[in-house]
Amino acid sequence: MNVPVIGRLARWGREFLLPPVCCGCGREASAGGVLCGMCREHSHRARSIPLCPAGLESIACGPEVVPPVRALVHALKYSGVRKAAQELVAIADQCVGEDFFPQGSVLVPIPLHPHRQRERGYNQSELLARQWANLRGVRMERDWVRRIRETGTQTRLSASERAANLTGAFEPTDRFQPGLPIVLVDDVLTTGSTLSACASGLLARGASSVRGLCVAWAGEA
Repeated sequence: MNVPVIGRLARWGREFLLPPVCCGCGREASAGGVLCGMCREHSHRARSIPLCPAGLESIACGPEVVPPVRALVHALKYSGVRKAAQELVAIADQCVGEDFFPQGSVLVPIPLHPHRQRERGYNQSELLARQWANLRGVRMERDWVRRIRETGTQTRLSASERAANLTGAFEPTDRFQPGLPIVLVDDVLTTGSTLSACASGLLARGASSVRGLCVAWAGEA
């Protein structure tokens, strides 16, 4: 028996003996998911339209950060639950219009600083971008932008402090191809400062337009 088959059997055995637990409430999750049916339904109800951050042509977001959505984001970012990316995109994509992606669009995930990515083991925005690329059939490029300055947590900063903290934090890499519409992918939209800072460098280097795409947003400030 080969190694991949053994791995699949082991995962099946774990799920059979220990059913997956819902990230939102602790009850048993739906088959193949990380939320139960009740939490998933609650997540789909929380619809809203945020203001577009400066420098972006438009923005599309999933639901506001209600408890099940917050639990999914935390599971993805802090608990290593990569499967949460698939659930988040499935929920958020229902808020994204069919015409949101311009012809020739390239999905570009917001990069982590290399130190942070080594600590986490992956970039959650890249996992989200990959899910959206597969779902919508849009090209994704993970190495077109890099974070050149570690900015630390922004949780307690005001909008103006976030913007100042992110000035000069991103730059396009040598792999970047100008003349194309870019769709930046991030997890949660708060003030939009991260998207705006990243968009500024891309537009300066010749992107034809920049849009933003997030799985959730923090609601009105």
